[in-house]
Amino acid sequence: MTSLCEVYHEKTEVFFCSTCSHLQTTEISDLQGYYDTIYKILIDSEEEDQLYSIEGNIKVFRVEHQAKTLLEKIDLIQGARVLDYGCAKAATMKCLSRTRPDLKLYLYDVSSMYVPFWERFIQSSHWSTYTIEQAWFDSFDVVTSFFALEHVASPVEMLSNVLRLLKPGGVFYCIVPNVYTNIADFVVLDHVNHFSDASLLRLFNACGFVETTIDDASHRGAFVVVARKPDGASSGVPEPSANGLNQQCHAIAAYWSDITQRIAAFEADNQGTPSIIYGSGFYGTFLAACLTNLDLVYCFVDRNPFRQGKTLLDKPIVSPEELPDKPFPIYVGLNPSIARQSIEDIRQWQGRPYSYFFP
Repeated sequence: MTSLCEVYHEKTEVFFCSTCSHLQTTEISDLQGYYDTIYKILIDSEEEDQLYSIEGNIKVFRVEHQAKTLLEKIDLIQGARVLDYGCAKAATMKCLSRTRPDLKLYLYDVSSMYVPFWERFIQSSHWSTYTIEQAWFDSFDVVTSFFALEHVASPVEMLSNVLRLLKPGGVFYCIVPNVYTNIADFVVLDHVNHFSDASLLRLFNACGFVETTIDDASHRGAFVVVARKPDGASSGVPEPSANGLNQQCHAIAAYWSDITQRIAAFEADNQGTPSIIYGSGFYGTFLAACLTNLDLVYCFVDRNPFRQGKTLLDKPIVSPEELPDKPFPIYVGLNPSIARQSIEDIRQWQGRPYSYFFP
């Protein structure tokens, strides 16, 4: 299954490097063509976004959180030249342009399908598709990458390009999934790379970056990496030990093997009863794909207003408030680390006769 919740009839193979603890998935066929014409992320509207968290009654969306975290973690000087590398529709840069109109923003992607979004807030001389403008090299104060590095077949090539784009002393700001805190990343077919802090540091050191820091707390389920292009004599950061990660990876693999049996058991216990899937993202779609009788699924439930009113696998996506007060079995399709608390936070469901499958 891909990060866009599309089922591919290809075998998912994940390999572990015992030297640096990097995990790598066999890339899908025609990866370049896939990102050029097939991979369409959040393009139904300009505003469409993923729900990052719910704090009380306030919904926090991913773009908002990414822009806020970026401004907290690096010092963007007045008038800084900033390039978003692998930007898709560049929603984070658009958000940043409203907060910091002084910034000179640039965009690059390996597809032209997002140009209609770019031209609404950036002049055409500030973006490029497929090939990097030669005049851009050695010119940027900051290069950003939000959840792109995990998709590329050659992360060394991408980071080498980023290093060339930065001015001496320039900063690369990068976010990638943390497979150890968001275990869905392990089985996402179009995520070729699954990083650890050790493999990230080895990669950044090998590509010539210095002063690399890795933060696993600022963005849930992800690593936030900040690194600098050297402007003089300096060296990379010592790499942490990869000891123990092999066992963790085997435990994650076992989890994904075991969960299909647990889903089958819960389905058998509720045979013939209409059921609900909570969550219309990767976890929810994975649960649905494991069911033997999808016809019994009444609907998907999601708290993201951008998902409500749509369909997934020909089933409606509704809000929690729309669910009838009936004894539904509910498959909870969320990251296991937040699944139980997320259900407890739905006040409308408290005291209702629902039974739950937790991942």
